[in-house]
Amino acid sequence: MKKRGQILSWITLACFVAGAAAGLVWPEITLSLGWAGSLYVSLLKYMALPVVILSVFNAVQNGGKSATSVLVRALLLFIGLFAASFLICAVPYTVFAPGNGFSALGETSWTGEQAAISLKDILRNLASFGGSGNVNNYYLPSLGLALVLGFIASLIKSERLKRGAASLEKALLTLLSWVMYLTPLGVFALMAKCTASFGLTALRSSGAYIAWAYGGCLLVLGAVMILPLWVLCQVTPGQYFTRMGRLFMTSLATCSSSATLPETMRTCREEFQVSERVTAMVVPLGSTVHMCGGAVSFCLLGTFALQMTGRPITWGTLLSMLLLAEMLNMAAPGIPGGGIVLGATFLGMLGLEDMELFLGMYAGIYRLLDMAYTSLNVAGDVTANLLLERWERIK
Repeated sequence: MKKRGQILSWITLACFVAGAAAGLVWPEITLSLGWAGSLYVSLLKYMALPVVILSVFNAVQNGGKSATSVLVRALLLFIGLFAASFLICAVPYTVFAPGNGFSALGETSWTGEQAAISLKDILRNLASFGGSGNVNNYYLPSLGLALVLGFIASLIKSERLKRGAASLEKALLTLLSWVMYLTPLGVFALMAKCTASFGLTALRSSGAYIAWAYGGCLLVLGAVMILPLWVLCQVTPGQYFTRMGRLFMTSLATCSSSATLPETMRTCREEFQVSERVTAMVVPLGSTVHMCGGAVSFCLLGTFALQMTGRPITWGTLLSMLLLAEMLNMAAPGIPGGGIVLGATFLGMLGLEDMELFLGMYAGIYRLLDMAYTSLNVAGDVTANLLLERWERIK
């Protein structure tokens, strides 16, 4: 299954290149394929809602059963590292505004008064459904309900409920995996329409997006992962990269935190001498709810799209995006094409509709992005383990 997923990712990348070329060579023909790309994006959005709800519910339900003092501290550390990663990236992404030069991909520019998303709006929406029948209006309240019900389920400790929710999630994930087989076709159609409409601007935006994504990951790796270990745990950058080399090769090849789980645990135990007590609990939890690569991903995706459409980005907007990213981050593991699915969800929750062309570009290059994001995810798990090990020793 993992090999099949990797093959699909490379086919998608090939279709991205082929679609971009076809749009430049045969613009009149490829413009008519736009409907296939729009259908693909719509399927992702409507499938994502039930999958995200069940993923969040099961993550909270299962995590609540092992709420020891170590896990509580681990969760607090995970949230802190995620927030630090997001906010550190937010500075260059908002100051240099990489999305400003690609407004054509946003299809429409925002020309109204400033209406930045606020934390007050999010909290209010978590408590009540509202608005039109658009599926994006139901994500916030649905996620809030999933969090509450998951916490209650962890207290009830019903095995029947646990098995039933897990089975339903498995069925939905299977259906979503079938939808993901349409990704190459959707990406080809969207990129063909994109380059047919906007020419080389679309290709320039892809290269710029990849460069900013890798730049953000390197910034977080240095400031959030390596620096604290150097200062607090006396692990030098040279020692860090020497001990992490095998793990990074695994993450780059698999693009899966779950697939690298055994290697992450081996690295913590053998390379950094973290105790089994800490590693056995923290690494599996980290691979589920702690993804600093996701912080970079959501930060760049949101700021890039907002800048393309001409919307203002305030501190309130960034804090709202951070809250949404923290919530959606729990649903990413196990979802086929999770980064693409949740990317579309994230933009919808920010009120960014009709972004098919941008999402087509994003889906086409996601394999290259995911290599960096997954590597940062596993680096964050190792960093969390080392910091918690030190915490346990000095308390």
